[in-house]
Amino acid sequence: MPSPSHHDTLGSLELVDVPAGLCALDALVKEAEITVYFAGDIDPGRFWVLFGGDMASCEAALLKAIAQGGRDVVETLLLPQAHHLLRSALTGSLQVATAQQELSLGIVQCHTPTSTLAAVDRALKAAEVTLVRLRVAAELAGQGHAVLSGEQHAIEAALQAAQQGAPTGVVVRTRQIARPAAEVYAAANQRPRGARALTPLDP
Repeated sequence: MPSPSHHDTLGSLELVDVPAGLCALDALVKEAEITVYFAGDIDPGRFWVLFGGDMASCEAALLKAIAQGGRDVVETLLLPQAHHLLRSALTGSLQVATAQQELSLGIVQCHTPTSTLAAVDRALKAAEVTLVRLRVAAELAGQGHAVLSGEQHAIEAALQAAQQGAPTGVVVRTRQIARPAAEVYAAANQRPRGARALTPLDP
């Protein structure tokens, strides 16, 4: 089965409720050849779709879904050439980083899974940092967060990119921890109950 690592483009679509979400999902998959990695309800009662494919297919599918969703569309994202660490995290194949006392940690949190993915992608592309953890819409009231590891200057650049590239009205909260304790890495790497990797949905 294909995974996000085989696709350059990722797309994200959030709608206000499940009825609107299912209708938009139907329009999305009928418009172009894409792969849906997640489609379902998230807190607080919204519907989220994450999908991938080539750029043209993802763009066509997303535009069709937006037209179907209309005013019920909350947030959308088209992410060409998504960073490989982001794709690995979404499929559960991300290798857990080990504690390195000389490195800093950067933490990013956003109010929606869509804004989280966009912020993390900007951060990863801006500096030489490692993605330690990524959680989206898993027991977080629909929010998402990520933990990055790297040299202090790299973390600073990554967090700055995560914030500065955010669309108007999108809040990106960030913090930096210099020389984190091993317990901090352990907490960051702990797999929460109910968390899951995103894999293609069976037809």
